[in-house]
Amino acid sequence: MTEQRTADAGTEQPGSSDSVWTRNFTGLVLTQFAGATNDNILKTVLLLNLATSGRWFGTLGEGGTGIVNLLLTVPFVLLLGWSGQLADRLPKHRIITATRLAEMPIAGLALLGFWIDSPWVVLVAFTLLASESAVFSPSKYGCIREISGDAKLNEANGIVNMTTNIAILLGIGVGGPLLIWSEQAVGIVIVALAVFGFGSSLMIRGLKSRQPDLGWRWNPFGPYIDSIRVLRPGLVWAAALAWAWFYVAAIVAIAVIPEYAGPVGLSEFESSGLLAALSVGIGAGCLLSGRLSGIAIRGRFSLWGGLAVGVVFLGMGLVQPHLMSFWILCVSLFAAGLGAGFFLIPLQAIQQLCSADGERARVLATANALAFLLMSLGSLVYWGLVAGLGISPFHMLALAGLLMIMITLWICRGGGRVILRASMPT
Repeated sequence: MTEQRTADAGTEQPGSSDSVWTRNFTGLVLTQFAGATNDNILKTVLLLNLATSGRWFGTLGEGGTGIVNLLLTVPFVLLLGWSGQLADRLPKHRIITATRLAEMPIAGLALLGFWIDSPWVVLVAFTLLASESAVFSPSKYGCIREISGDAKLNEANGIVNMTTNIAILLGIGVGGPLLIWSEQAVGIVIVALAVFGFGSSLMIRGLKSRQPDLGWRWNPFGPYIDSIRVLRPGLVWAAALAWAWFYVAAIVAIAVIPEYAGPVGLSEFESSGLLAALSVGIGAGCLLSGRLSGIAIRGRFSLWGGLAVGVVFLGMGLVQPHLMSFWILCVSLFAAGLGAGFFLIPLQAIQQLCSADGERARVLATANALAFLLMSLGSLVYWGLVAGLGISPFHMLALAGLLMIMITLWICRGGGRVILRASMPT
């Protein structure tokens, strides 16, 4: 495996259309939107049902919602190594279609679980859905460059990330009302989205295998080790590190945001509005960063975007929460999300453009596995400091802000300076 700054001639589709919205790209956006919405509807419903006041609370007891989060993250850590190898060995559109085909019976299993009121069946379906998403992920992100071409890659990344955040927001927003209406309705909607996602995946065609003779590593962590050994130190490794550490700050922020409900006096609707403000900000930032980047890698976007996230989180964590209002929080979180979008897009472009053609999926899988691993560790540290040592959740948000500021200092003055010098391959 070799890190590559120069694209192989003829390996990427040039994107002859003036618009990024080709048939393949439209199919990809619709497919990933349906899948992300499904994941978040089912996760939201499970969290509500397994919470203290939920009807399935006795199934997992105290801390049951944390187990749900582990059922989501652990399959990614375990399976991304294998799915990255698959995405480099096989045409990515075939893997995308296969995962969408597998999602339909999994959604049917979730519907059965709701129908017979069995939390264990639904938990199994949720774990299988997370596993299927882990297989889908490297092909999804790995094919964006193949579909859009280099000239439209930043714009395509911005659109994919924006629609992913909209799907997350929609899944969270729809899950609760569907559960109130009928648990069976939750299952029916999940099945319908799975069928829609399979249909849209059939629009993606013509992608080629990038390394059909790739040897297979049965050790699920073997591909990660191979990638890390070759990439560090280097531009792609620096981008992967910054990418992964960002999600540690993000997972802490997501845990802290609901804590504002008590001291600020927010309703459940307003608490959801805070998460929506952050999600909309990230989507807008990704879209705007992709548009403004044009055909270049704008490493300084990551610098200034990360600094904005850090300053906002640090300020929110240091100000007494009762001095905040709903609208101040919304504006602050939207600004943080906007900065996050600018931070992420150049890092994603570096991983896609500056990794060798036949290794791209494994590189992206390694970066995402590292992010999921650090997110899990960040959640454990947050729980230990807040529940064990009694540290205020809002002070944890300040620490998340300091972490982002440290990342930007590393990009500005440390080993991450290569990100600022990154350029499009020639």
